[in-house]
Amino acid sequence: MKTVAIILSILAVFAILVGCSNYTNTSKTTEVVTIRDITDMMTVTPKVDDITPLFDLQKEKWNGGIFRLVDLSDVSYNRTHEVHIEAENQWLSNEFTRNDAVKTFYSDISKTLSDTSKEAIGKNNSSLYFPIATELNRLNQSHANKRIMLIYSDLMENTESISFYKKETLTKLTTNPDSIKEQFELQMKLGSLSGITIFLIYQPVNTTDDEKYRIVSNFYKHLFESYGARVEITANVN
Repeated sequence: MKTVAIILSILAVFAILVGCSNYTNTSKTTEVVTIRDITDMMTVTPKVDDITPLFDLQKEKWNGGIFRLVDLSDVSYNRTHEVHIEAENQWLSNEFTRNDAVKTFYSDISKTLSDTSKEAIGKNNSSLYFPIATELNRLNQSHANKRIMLIYSDLMENTESISFYKKETLTKLTTNPDSIKEQFELQMKLGSLSGITIFLIYQPVNTTDDEKYRIVSNFYKHLFESYGARVEITANVN
């Protein structure tokens, strides 16, 4: 009888461990890639209070999060900054320690944004598509359950091969957008963007700027949507 009781106790412990393991498998991770244009003074810039709610760790503190910051400049390859918090098992972790970890994660995001905001703003050229496409293809390979890209930019590409500041190019964006798409794809082809949400974030400074941005942002919206992304054009995230 004692042997049976011991066996039942072992089975009960095993069942609890299996349950905890299954719980871990249901945890989710959110990856937020923030693209920041430093080629011009931007009317809207990334703010920690706009970004941290996207991880929803106040309600689901055991889930994971990845924050990645990439600058857009006059060159195709730029420095990146990454902060992350691993998903944890609620039943095998300490709640107070986890609360501290979440606070540290948010604090690290804030510090990253603050430190990098001191970098020089203003460039003669703007290489935008290539670094954006690079990050989208990388995000496509991410195992995160929720994938979001925030693009803080006026989207005005300005390189030797293509410039949206030229009137004929801006006209092509509405009359023959596929020709611009083909030019971009010679630089880099996009993979599937299914499951990725993209926010195009900018506030035009005047009516002329507004007209240009509507043309350019709609081009990018249709481009990304043709690969399966969900795209929102907005002046702010929340």
